[in-house]
Amino acid sequence: MDSTIKKYEDLLRRYNILNSISKIVASTRELNKILGITLKGVTFGNGFGFNRAMLFLIDERTNTLKGKLAIGTETAEEAWKIWADILQKNYSLEEFLSLDKLEDEKSSTLNQKILCTSIPIKKNGIIEQCLDDGNPKNVDLTLNGFTDKEFIIKDASVIEKEIMDLVNHPKFCMIPLICRTKKVGIIIVDNKYNNREISREDCIFLMMLGQFAASSIRNTIIYDELKESLNKLANVNYQIKLLKEYNENILESIPLNVFVVDKDFYITACNKNFSELIHLPKSEIIGENIRNYNVKISGYDLIEEVEHVLTNKDIKVFKNVKIELFNKMSESTFDFTLVTLKNSKENIDGVIGILEDITKTVNLEKLLEEAKRFSELGKLSAAIAHEIKNPLISIGGYANRIKRKYFQDNEFDISNIEVVINEISRLEKILDDILYYGSEKKIIYEHMNLSLLIKDCIKMARVSAQLHNISITLISEENYLDNEDLIIHGSYNNLKQAFINLLNNAIEASTSRQKISIDSKIVAEDNKNFIEIKINNEAIIQNEKDINNIFTPFYTTKIHGTGLGLPITKKIIEQHHGSISVESNFENGTTFSVKLPLLSENGHMDA
Repeated sequence: MDSTIKKYEDLLRRYNILNSISKIVASTRELNKILGITLKGVTFGNGFGFNRAMLFLIDERTNTLKGKLAIGTETAEEAWKIWADILQKNYSLEEFLSLDKLEDEKSSTLNQKILCTSIPIKKNGIIEQCLDDGNPKNVDLTLNGFTDKEFIIKDASVIEKEIMDLVNHPKFCMIPLICRTKKVGIIIVDNKYNNREISREDCIFLMMLGQFAASSIRNTIIYDELKESLNKLANVNYQIKLLKEYNENILESIPLNVFVVDKDFYITACNKNFSELIHLPKSEIIGENIRNYNVKISGYDLIEEVEHVLTNKDIKVFKNVKIELFNKMSESTFDFTLVTLKNSKENIDGVIGILEDITKTVNLEKLLEEAKRFSELGKLSAAIAHEIKNPLISIGGYANRIKRKYFQDNEFDISNIEVVINEISRLEKILDDILYYGSEKKIIYEHMNLSLLIKDCIKMARVSAQLHNISITLISEENYLDNEDLIIHGSYNNLKQAFINLLNNAIEASTSRQKISIDSKIVAEDNKNFIEIKINNEAIIQNEKDINNIFTPFYTTKIHGTGLGLPITKKIIEQHHGSISVESNFENGTTFSVKLPLLSENGHMDA
């Protein structure tokens, strides 16, 4: 009867221990405190009363057990001293569990060894068996094979060497820490100094403690991981906020009008300059679809150009253009660039639009051009006077002859009158060229087919060339002028005058039976295509001074030339954002090269 009462008292005491441990553990979210309370409950003399307890947690990344905490001593003398101190002070379980003496335990030799321990979870080892079947492993290597205690492990070969070296005692128990199906770790306990047997009942209560401890440890780990993740997320959000502010500061510091659209044409960002340009606050612009603004770039539809950039993954540049917004044309002039927006993986997320207001630059260029023109006219006033003086002297001389002849013989000399008329015509031509070169007439630009224009010019020039037995041919190989529709933005009449001047110049420089050849090709410069037209004749300009001054107004080697034909041609080409150059050598003769920006070829828009 007494033994039965004692048995139930012992059971009740152990349940009270579990209850006390559960209350204290439930009041904290500190992992180290939970580990400490769990091992204190295992080693408390009036509790489970084990001499030593060691706790390991699973590192899933390396599939190992990592030592986290140990309570106990390395020698029996130390153990008896600690137990005597506890008995003398007569701590209750709650008092003992609440003692803030864990730091002393952490500095113990046994705990230092545990913290340095990492045990691989080997296939078919005792650790894997314990975690897989969820049952405690009670080890007693002092028993032989004939004992009736079948629940005890007696074979050292299944036990990892690291555990044997660490425990250094033949009797110990391994308890799995499993929360539901999640494997958390193990606890190893022993009675190295008093050699008390580890009973089946001990294992049952240790399992109950292990289940509760595993749940608390797992919840705490999840809580700590979640807390750490939230802290990292908060830090990432903070960094994103800083990066966003940094990028916005960069965007606002750029002295250009900048906006960004995604692949669905929604505006995702813009700077203050752009919002001021379209007279809307940024809050009303960002998130709006740019289709709603009906933007035109000197007649081109912005949406079509953005689609082109997205499809071809390239850059579009529009020079010296006007922007039409809400059917209203801007007063300012812009250089407009569209470029793809790429993410870190080089995928295209949208398009960046950059507008640079060049109105002041354009106006300044006009002023400089006007000043240059007046300067040239001032420097060339003497040449103009000379050019006009010669025909005037001829006109005056022949007019006096006519007068004398009329008063002396009462006759008219028709040849003298023809000379006067021809000189007056030459004078008119000189004045017309001077007026054209010195004036700044507004040019009406439109989309035009350059191929047709050149063919018309060649047709007109061939009439004069045939009179002098000179041939004009198109070089057939890759000659775009002969079989392509080349669309440019320009003035038909002005460009016609320029090319007629070049062809006439080539005819005048040639002699009988010589050839004039015309070639063309498409060249790329600064991400834009140009049509290059070369007009070649077999004559040679031998004097380097003549080549260097060939586009200088009133500079001419011709007897009856005004020296304004080629300067006027150069001016017209430059007004069309093109360029003209000349080369002359004994091998190839003289070649004038004209480059003009190309809009499209056979109806396909230029990249």
